Amino acid sequence: MTLDRRQFLAGTALATVASAGCLQADDSSGSGNGNDGTEPTSAIPEEPRVDDPPYKIEEQPDDREAWNELNLCANMSADSDLEFQPVPAPRADLLLSTADTGDEAYAVRALTSADEVRQVFELGGDSNSDNGSGEEPEEPIDQIDFAANILLVIESGFGSGSIAHHWKRAERTDRGLRLHGCHTSPYERTDDLTSRHSVVRVERPEDFEIARVSLTVDEDRRVHFNSTEDVVSVQT
Repeated sequence: MTLDRRQFLAGTALATVASAGCLQADDSSGSGNGNDGTEPTSAIPEEPRVDDPPYKIEEQPDDREAWNELNLCANMSADSDLEFQPVPAPRADLLLSTADTGDEAYAVRALTSADEVRQVFELGGDSNSDNGSGEEPEEPIDQIDFAANILLVIESGFGSGSIAHHWKRAERTDRGLRLHGCHTSPYERTDDLTSRHSVVRVERPEDFEIARVSLTVDEDRRVHFNSTEDVVSVQT
């Protein structure tokens, strides 16, 4: 897997920019500005990193017509207390495009200002909808009202590019927010090796400090990661 992934990375046109909102997991990093303009001073590792999904996941049928691409999220609660919306976005500098790991990898960045958005995304061109929303943005993503919203850039890899993110709910936490979702499960998968990313606008809770993600990636695996951790490697 490592050799194939290096071939993929060598051919990618995306390069991570050190200043592009990347949150290093050390004592000089943070997860974005809080309401008081301060930032956390250290990475906050998730514990547990991996657990079993806390809801029943049905076994998929063999029949193509009965197959459910959203099976991993089908019984996940959709009781969201924060409004959220996946949005199309321009080409971006992605952390996983240069991640030096042979394991599974995950990352989430919480962008809290137009300046941070401009550092991460190549603005000025046409937006695309590779996050699967199929909708045009209501406004350019650098003109979002960041007093009321946060923009999350979520990445996971590596594997078939036919797999995407699906988001089910966003909830308030004592330090910010948690976004819950899953990988889609297509009946037939491409055999390429790539990372996936999605961009989600989430209602900004009061006293925001950290964004957490809980992503169900298999019938018996849910992975947790947050915006202070930079790229998280998970051994399989």
